[in-house]
Amino acid sequence: MAEAMAWLMSFSGDVLAAVGEREMVHLVEAPRLEKIPQTPLHCRQVLIWEGELLPVLDLTAWLTAQPSPCEHASMGIVGWQERPGAMPQYGAMLFSGVPQKIRVSDDHVCHLPEHPAAWKAVATSCVCYDDRPVPILDLPYIFSGAILVDMTIEHHNKDFIYK
Repeated sequence: MAEAMAWLMSFSGDVLAAVGEREMVHLVEAPRLEKIPQTPLHCRQVLIWEGELLPVLDLTAWLTAQPSPCEHASMGIVGWQERPGAMPQYGAMLFSGVPQKIRVSDDHVCHLPEHPAAWKAVATSCVCYDDRPVPILDLPYIFSGAILVDMTIEHHNKDFIYK
């Protein structure tokens, strides 16, 4: 049985997701964000961090295609590598609370939540924690811009239908 540590993150709208322990790089409370006009609903802001301009993802806005209520208590700087030896890439995600470290194992694997169906596009797997499914996010995919370019998404009955 394989075990790993992960960061459990709460997003607006009672949405939960997780990233690997080493993917959470930094936590920013009360972040100062810069708004970018004419950008997608889920990525309307950037953060200047360590001399870099980072895209800020509002996961709930992307999953629901609706603006999130302004209840963001903190933000996480997440990092990943496209391949071994590659330079790390960074992005930021808005949270509605402070992430907590959890231990997951193969015994915790479960099916992705059926709603919203958009989880299929942004999660690599899912674990059960406190009797709730918690999708594990695919950070390289999310921040590559693929969620804008690779799919035609139609909003219908507050759920996504993929074509």
